[in-house]
This record gives sequence, C-alpha cells and structure tokens, in this order.
Amino acid sequence: MEHLIQIFGVLIGAAALLAVLLSFVKQSPIIAFIIVGIVIGLFRETVHIPHEIMEAFTEIGIILLLFMAGLEVDFESVRKRWKLLVWNGVGQIVLTVFFGAILGYYLLDITTTVSMVYFGVCLTLSSTIIVLGFLKAKKQMDSFHGQIILGIMVLQDIIAVLALVILTSLSGEGSLATSISLIFVKMAGLTVLLVVLNKLILNRLFRYLASAKELLFVGSLGWALGFAAFAELIHFSPEIGGFMAGAALSFLPYKLEIQDKVEPLKDFGVLMFFIVLGYGLHIDSSAIDLIVPIAFMTVFIVLGTPIITLLIGRLSKGKSRPSFMIGTIINQISEFSLILATLCLQAAVFDDRIFLAITLATIMTIFISNIGHQFIEKIYAVFKTPLAFIDRRSKVSETELGGFELKGHYVVVSFNEISEKLIRYYLDNGKQVLLIDIDPDVYDLMHDYHQNLCCIYADIYDPDTWDELQFAEAAAIISCMVGGQEAEVSILRWRKEIGLTIPLIATTDSHLEALELYKYGATYVIQTEELAAASFQRLLQGERGLSMDHLADKGEDHHRKLTRIMMEEPAKVWGR
Repeated sequence: MEHLIQIFGVLIGAAALLAVLLSFVKQSPIIAFIIVGIVIGLFRETVHIPHEIMEAFTEIGIILLLFMAGLEVDFESVRKRWKLLVWNGVGQIVLTVFFGAILGYYLLDITTTVSMVYFGVCLTLSSTIIVLGFLKAKKQMDSFHGQIILGIMVLQDIIAVLALVILTSLSGEGSLATSISLIFVKMAGLTVLLVVLNKLILNRLFRYLASAKELLFVGSLGWALGFAAFAELIHFSPEIGGFMAGAALSFLPYKLEIQDKVEPLKDFGVLMFFIVLGYGLHIDSSAIDLIVPIAFMTVFIVLGTPIITLLIGRLSKGKSRPSFMIGTIINQISEFSLILATLCLQAAVFDDRIFLAITLATIMTIFISNIGHQFIEKIYAVFKTPLAFIDRRSKVSETELGGFELKGHYVVVSFNEISEKLIRYYLDNGKQVLLIDIDPDVYDLMHDYHQNLCCIYADIYDPDTWDELQFAEAAAIISCMVGGQEAEVSILRWRKEIGLTIPLIATTDSHLEALELYKYGATYVIQTEELAAASFQRLLQGERGLSMDHLADKGEDHHRKLTRIMMEEPAKVWGR
C-alpha cells in the first residue's frame, strides 16, 4: 500500500506540475494527464499499478464525468432553438459522422459498419470542458453562436448516450435487435422512474440538502453513484445511469449549487481517468504507422469542422461570422470521445490500434484548437471578405422590419427587467425602439407588441448586424446584457473608428468591467450592484427607515413580483 501511495503521489504531482506549465500556453490539463499516464506506462514493468484499481478509477471517473454532463444539459435551450439546431446541430453531427467513418475505412482499415460508425461518432463529439471554458472566459455564453454551441453540446451528449446504449447491446446474448430493444425498454423505464422521483422526492430532497450545505455534496454524490449502482443491478450501463441521474437534477433550481459541490470530485475523476487512460496505451514502433492517419484526422477535425459549419450556415441562410465561430470553437475531439473509445475497446468494437489513433488525435486537436482560440477574431478577419457570399442570403429583410424606419431609433439589446422599463419609457414618450434579442420566446412575445417597437432576432456580436440595422443612424444604443462586455467594447471601438458620437449605454455587475467600458467611451454604465445598493439606501432613508415591518412588506411585494415574472406567462406581465 505504501508503494501504491508513492506511485499515485508521483502521478498526481507530475500531472499538477505539467498542467501548470501547459496553462502558460493556454492548453487544457487533459493533455497533461494523458501525457503523464503515457510516460508512466513506458515504465510499466517497474511501476506496477494493480489492474483492479485502474478499472475502478476508470469506471468511477467515467460515471462522475457523465453525471456532470447530464447535470449541465440545458433542455430549455434546445426547446427554444430547435429549428436552428436541426440545421446546425444535426447537420454537423451527420456530416462529421459520415466523413469520419470514411476516414476510418481508408486510413485505419476499419471494415465493419459498427466500428466505422463508432469511429465517426468519436470524431464528432467536441470537448465540453474546452468549449464551455472558452465561452465563459470570453463572456460569449449569451452570444448567438454561444447559444447555438450550447445546443449542439446537448445534441452531442444525447448522441453519445445513445451510442453507449447501443454499445451495451452489442455484447448481449441473442439477436442484436432484441438486445437493443431490451436496453431501450430499460432506458425508457428508468426515464419514467426519474420523472416520478423528480416530482415526488428529488425536488424536496435537494431543497433540503441545498439548505444544509454540508449535506449537498454527499447527497449529490450518493445520488449519482447510487443510481449508477441501481442501473448496474438491472443489467443496464452504470455510465448511462450516471448521465441520467445528472439529467434528472438539471431541472432543479439548485443545479448550480450541486455543480459547485461535485465539480472538485469530478475534476479528480477526470484526472485519474485520463492518467489511467494514458497508462493503458501501448506505444511502440508500430505507432509510427499511425502518424499519417492521425495527421489526417487532426486536419479533418481542426479545419474540416469550420468548413462543415460554414456549409450548413450557407444552406440555412445563416451568417458567416456565427457559422465560422461555431466551427472554430468546437473543432476538437472530446474527452467524451475517449470515454466512448474506452468502452468500445472493452466491447471489442475497437482494437488497440484504433484506440491509440483516436487518443493521440484527441491530444493533437485539443492542442491546436486551444492555440486557434487565442486568435479566433484575427483568423475571422482574414477570411471575412472571402466568406461574404454566405451573408448575402441572411440580411435583415424589409418584411422583418415591417416598415420600421431605421433612423433616430433607440436600439435596445437583450430583453430583461432593465430593458423592460426602458422600452416602456421610450414607447410612452412616442419614441421608436428596436429590440434585439436571440431568445425565440422574446421574439414571439414582442415582435408585434407595439407599432413603434420592432423586435429582431439577431446577433449583436456580429458587426454586420450593426450595419444592417443602421446603428450609425440611431438616437442611442443601450445594451442591457449583463455579460455582454465583449460586444459592447467592440461597438465602442467601431463607433470611435467611424467617428460617431451616438450615446452608448452598457450594463454590467462588475466594477472592473464598468471602468473598462468607460475607458472605451461608454456614455453611461448601468452597474447593477451600484443601483441595487442605491435603491436599498433610499429604502433605509425613507420615512419608516429600517423598520422590520416595512422591510417585510417590501419583501412580500418583491416576492409577488418575482413570482409573477417567473411563474406567469410573459404576455400577462406585459398586459397582452
């Protein structure tokens, strides 16, 4: 045991050191974990890790990864944007699987249909860790391409889970059709069970656990591994059981707190899974033959993915910029792919050679993709002119504007409580308001609300939008996006470049972001924390001061208002 502790101490210490070093060149720690595993694996004759422990870490790591993947699923985003996702999501998945399967056939001599399809699926899945990390770091979660990417991630997760379900059936006895049918019946039964548990128990249970913070971690972990164990008990995949357990909690209002509590353990599971994965790779002289296939796989994912998303953008009348951004953000092979590849290896769908090729191609695509992410705007600037032909089919039409005059209008970006009050104020004073939002529900609600209000479904991050909607002719531009600093700074730079003096009002909840916005010339920054503090100060300085009864009355009013906003139909709130 002492020897084992020493081994794991060296493994985790080396992984931490290499991860820190790679962070200076903006690389994912996943690469560090796999490399450490590979290096230790070269000395497997002297450094022996018991096989049972390796299997245990691998399975627990996969279950925790899939539990968090299920927890992060945003079904509401998919519901709202299903039409766009049919093109962008399904199109990307189908085309990448198809061409990936062909690559597997010609590059790695994969001849069976099942192996070819699973090879294509492994190449299709994009890294949730890297993609979400980039969107959060760049504050692009609420951008048009960010919302589409989040939907694509959900679709890819669903495809991966279905692939795992069918993979489980391949090793079953009897006919394949019977095995697949039985697995899907079990999956449907577990789904019904989760729906019932969600309504009867889970909501109340996790409401209590959320109020007792010290119990939330152990409760969440117990739920994840407990449901996975139950799934295995009925001869169902525990990995898929972990994903379903997470997806069941994704509907709860406490999911963010659960993520915060479970994230550190998931990170440890990720670390151990990828170290063990690297340790299990057998790299020898035969790996030289894989250099050409890996190079083609890397080029296909890094360069082919943007080409595929641009093609889809052209066919769906999308714009070049979001199509380009989508392709260049998701152009890497996923950690989920390595999970699927590991299980394919265990099910004899893949051999060691295919598994090694996928693993090394994953490292290469993650490495190159992370570098590309640092220059993504500059790369788009180089290709913007050649890609202009895509935008000719996607310009805002006169029909969409409905006769709205783009001159002297007030541009309001993003519909929320702040913009609601601004819109009411301008409409009450006879002004024309152009509302821009990427939420389909907002568009359905507001597009014909008032004769002086025009609601457009458009991407505020795209400079073409500023030209098409005549921002230069506006009376003022008011961005109510709390997380939209990148777009706001870009508009401020554009305003300065063309010599405009149009007032621009931005919104943030950060002192530092407010200072940066003022630095670039913002007319006024709506700083939500400052306004909240000032509002509360006025409340304290009122006639009744810090009267608990007075605050209780105000609290009840606030509670009723929030309930109305969150629980009632938006149309009722707007008097429609």
